Amino acid sequence: MILRSIETIIRMLDADFIEYKDMTRMVSGVCIDSRKCTQGNLYIPIIGAHFDGHDFAAQAIEQGAVAVLWQKDHPHPPQGAAVILVDDTQQALSELAKKYRESLDLVMIGITGSNGKTSTKDILCSLLKRKYVTQKTHGNMNNEIGVPLTLLGLSDATQVAIVEMGMENRYEIDALTRLVQPDIAVITNVGEAHLENLGSIENIARAKAEIVHGLKENGVLLFNGEQDVLKLALWQEELPRGTTVKSFGHDERQDLFSYGDVTQDAGGISFHCNLLAQPASMNVYGKHQVMNALPCIYIARALGMSEAQILEGLADIEQTGLRCDLVALGAGYVLDDSYKSNRQSVLAALDTLCEFDIPRRIAILSDMLDMGDQAVRIHYDVGKALGRYPIDRVCTYGEMSRFIAQGAINAGVKDVTHYETKEALQEAVLEELDAPCILLVKGSRGMQMDSIVTYLKERRNRQHE
Repeated sequence: MILRSIETIIRMLDADFIEYKDMTRMVSGVCIDSRKCTQGNLYIPIIGAHFDGHDFAAQAIEQGAVAVLWQKDHPHPPQGAAVILVDDTQQALSELAKKYRESLDLVMIGITGSNGKTSTKDILCSLLKRKYVTQKTHGNMNNEIGVPLTLLGLSDATQVAIVEMGMENRYEIDALTRLVQPDIAVITNVGEAHLENLGSIENIARAKAEIVHGLKENGVLLFNGEQDVLKLALWQEELPRGTTVKSFGHDERQDLFSYGDVTQDAGGISFHCNLLAQPASMNVYGKHQVMNALPCIYIARALGMSEAQILEGLADIEQTGLRCDLVALGAGYVLDDSYKSNRQSVLAALDTLCEFDIPRRIAILSDMLDMGDQAVRIHYDVGKALGRYPIDRVCTYGEMSRFIAQGAINAGVKDVTHYETKEALQEAVLEELDAPCILLVKGSRGMQMDSIVTYLKERRNRQHE
């Protein structure tokens, strides 16, 4: 959004500039892709491993950009727009986002965690928009580029902002939370994602705990109290003065907890929560979603929302795609959970799969990336765990998923096949949809398992034309 004048942006960055004829002109929006620039934008050229955004500044101006950040070590600044000179364009993007965030009068909520942060963001937005002008991170814009762009996309009219923060290494959450400056911070959980970079679950927990570094005084910290490793990581942090700390989980030791009666059907899940007098229903799948809902209900209550508004929001959640999306195909269903994968999320997806009262269940599993030196063991352990589930067929694809297949065979699963190509796998499972069944498709984003879902949709639709 950033409806600020060029002159104001220069002051926010304390930057040098090349004189322009109309410094009072308003900037409406920030863009880092010259092809997507629109009238009134500020273009910020980012330097990547294989490209330099400075090379496309002229195109951005042709598209309508009225101002351009320009790194001082680059020659030949463009003409036709205000040129704001900075030492480093990516640093300037972060600094501008920080200053802009500080100019906004709103409640800022920051969310991080190994699993569930996107679902938590979606649930929370569904609740809060019933009462407040609410904006949230779009898609997966949760890194050092996406978070500043999310902040700069907030409107002056926004009352509550929900910002998702991801990481691959230590101190990345530290940097992001200092930009976001949350009034409320949520840590959904700690899992094995990015184990390759961080080396241990303890280091992952410490990286997630960095969210408190940007938490405002008298803020609120909500965290998964069922994980001792996370409790220890937070215990080692110095919390801002006046922080209210609440844990959530499924047992009564927590400050916030759900208690039983969690059920799932084709319409979604239902549950009881001690924060609500009535049972709640959500139009999402997976009993693990109750854990994601708990901090959202608490926040909604803390911000003065009624139970009726909360129940309405829970019943109508608009989820980010590829996360336990249930698609009816042929005589069966596909449960598309192909956005990410690690041991915890695979087991949660298998739980969800087996909660459907459908006569035949097929698990299609691919590699869990970024598992580091423990990758073979983790994949094998997931395969062994398959022996505990009432699953009729297991199909695997990917180099590491060979070990899932081997673990499943050793656990006594009868029908296990490893496929060398996606094409062979998707052809093999297509005929399953001729009879009542449900297929779970699960894998890390880099494995692009959503292409299997796309193939199955296209083939089934073509058969019925």
